[in-house]
Amino acid sequence: MKSIIAIVIFSGILGVHFVQSQRVPHPNCTGGFKYIYINTKLQWVGIGWAWTTTTSRLHNVTIDLNFATAPLPNTDNLGSLKILAFHRLKTLKSDEKRWNIIYELRFPIQDPLPDVTWIALNGETICEDRAKEFADPKPDLVTLNLRYNDYRKEQMFTSKLVKKYDETTTPATETVHGPLQYTDDSNSVGCGKVDQSNIYVPLILDGTTIQRGTWPWLVSIYSYNKLRLGFRCGATLISQKLVVTAAHCFFDINNQQIKKEDVIIILGQYNLKRPQDTGTQILSPESINVHPDYQKRSTIDSDIAVVVLPQPVSFTTYIRPACLWNEDDDLKNIVDQKGLTAGWGRDEKGNFYTELPKQVELPVVSDDACLRSHEVFPKITSEATFCAGWRNGLEGPCNGDSGGPLVFERMGRWTLRGVVSTSLSTDGSNTCNLNEYVVMTDVAKFRSWITSFSDEVNL
Repeated sequence: MKSIIAIVIFSGILGVHFVQSQRVPHPNCTGGFKYIYINTKLQWVGIGWAWTTTTSRLHNVTIDLNFATAPLPNTDNLGSLKILAFHRLKTLKSDEKRWNIIYELRFPIQDPLPDVTWIALNGETICEDRAKEFADPKPDLVTLNLRYNDYRKEQMFTSKLVKKYDETTTPATETVHGPLQYTDDSNSVGCGKVDQSNIYVPLILDGTTIQRGTWPWLVSIYSYNKLRLGFRCGATLISQKLVVTAAHCFFDINNQQIKKEDVIIILGQYNLKRPQDTGTQILSPESINVHPDYQKRSTIDSDIAVVVLPQPVSFTTYIRPACLWNEDDDLKNIVDQKGLTAGWGRDEKGNFYTELPKQVELPVVSDDACLRSHEVFPKITSEATFCAGWRNGLEGPCNGDSGGPLVFERMGRWTLRGVVSTSLSTDGSNTCNLNEYVVMTDVAKFRSWITSFSDEVNL
């Protein structure tokens, strides 16, 4: 979340022994954090402060830090971070909301105090002093990470020993930046490929719950309604910067477009109730681009949108792009073929959303077959849509699956051709009617428009 601004200062000077002073400042940082001597039992603790902007949300507060310390006798205890409180700050405008974040830092060794060498808030470096990582005597290097999610009211803390020195250890030749990361091989990760080295179960059909990692391009979209964060739609990652979804996902029940700052994009999500599981990336969009021909009040034609992410994402087992359709866009080439769609939408038991995503195989039908099936379809279809489904009342995307992908396997790669757009409703309800076909936005018709937002799209 780039909109958070923090003034976070950690103290700790390698080689400084306990003195009677109440506070110890860091020589290369100012304000926002101090070590405070509490008593003989607790000894030294660190208390820090961070301030949010008026547009930020508490859905994804992340604090990272590295520190250099004297050799650790027990590596089971590497220190801890904990958020103590959020205080809402009053502003002149009633609709502006800012929070003061107060958090606590504890270290396993207090004499001498460790040296904090790197601090970041939501991935943005706040303070850096790498020279202390190579002090003499050689220190152990530790990284701590704290993530807070207001949606679940949970704090998740992890710690890792980056480097343990002893008399035979050769000093590192590369600086460790931030928490330990896997090697970023994003440029070598091909589109439309599942990480078979870590995922052993193939894609399953017939509306069955999928295994995590088998749909790494499946994205979830959330939005705020006042202070409440709720799930809205599915979407598809097609590159390190672009997500494709339905345009109607960004309009509320009053047909008003949702503000960009109220939208959250979650990559790698599996459990809908756990948006911040290990392996997910939670981002605020850089821009939301609804197709200019989309007019929700009069028609659902051109029901497609492209979300540009604020920075290139790193591909992992759980986060990978689908390929963008690059074949002929003639619908006849896919009629009677079966594609796969997945999402967290309403299930056969009547649950409005499912906790884990399900997938189903859908056959594509001709325009003639779709138009003849119901008198409404001529009003909600166009040359930029196609229809798919079984019309058996049981299998197909439903409420909550909007914006999700319809992918086809092409040359061993899963390729995006459709975006779940709309369906007819069951009489007297707002529920999808799976006795009728589902309308898909034809991604192939919008390929040039989609790729105009980035040169790095997987085709």
